[in-house]
Amino acid sequence: MAPALAADLPAHGWSKAPAADTAYNWGGWYVGGNAGGAWGRADTSSAFVNGTAPIANQQAAAAAAPRLDAGGFSGGGQLGYNHQIDRWLFGVEVDANYVGLSARNSVSGPLPVGSSRFTTTNSVTTDWLVTLRPRVGYVVDRTLFYATGGLALTDVKLNSSYVDGTGQNEAASLSKTRAGWTAGAGIEHAFTREWSAKVEYLYSDFGKQSTTGPLFTGPGPATGVIAHDTDFKTNTLRGGLNYHFGGPSVGRY
Repeated sequence: MAPALAADLPAHGWSKAPAADTAYNWGGWYVGGNAGGAWGRADTSSAFVNGTAPIANQQAAAAAAPRLDAGGFSGGGQLGYNHQIDRWLFGVEVDANYVGLSARNSVSGPLPVGSSRFTTTNSVTTDWLVTLRPRVGYVVDRTLFYATGGLALTDVKLNSSYVDGTGQNEAASLSKTRAGWTAGAGIEHAFTREWSAKVEYLYSDFGKQSTTGPLFTGPGPATGVIAHDTDFKTNTLRGGLNYHFGGPSVGRY
């Protein structure tokens, strides 16, 4: 009888399990700071609601309202949360920043009717910017490319004045917290498990703000009203540093 062949079969050992995926996990909470530059644009305009000056003079003064351009330093902090699904990242971030934007301009010119001149002066300032933004990104190992957009809040301060050689003068001011929208994009790279650095651009639009001021002729009562508008937009380019607490916020579906 032939010997059993089973004894000649090689033993089956256990094979080693595949190594766990060690790719960087962007999921979880993070906190950090940022610094960079901000610049803004305010398109101002004025219109006589009524007044004693000839209509040609009123139109000339209204057309003289200038565009104001401002630039300054931006710096602050951010807090966010990420959830990663394979290479896709979904998150939300809130940040609060100081932005020192201030611009002032005066325009003078001759009135079309008579031999007098007029001067209009406008200034726009803002001191801070807060945004709340979802983020959607694509991960390539330790580098994240993302787009972002959402709510923006800022303080808008407008001061306007008008004076001419006929004795008419007016002044108006506006100071309010304004909600708008923001959108942008960025690149972030994790150079350790806990720390990452980013470069980010944001565009913010706060729409039109309006205020009015009474028009006086000498010391007497008001003889009319001038309406002032400003359309305010900002741009921010900044670098940031984030500390990641990590966590299980990563999935594969």
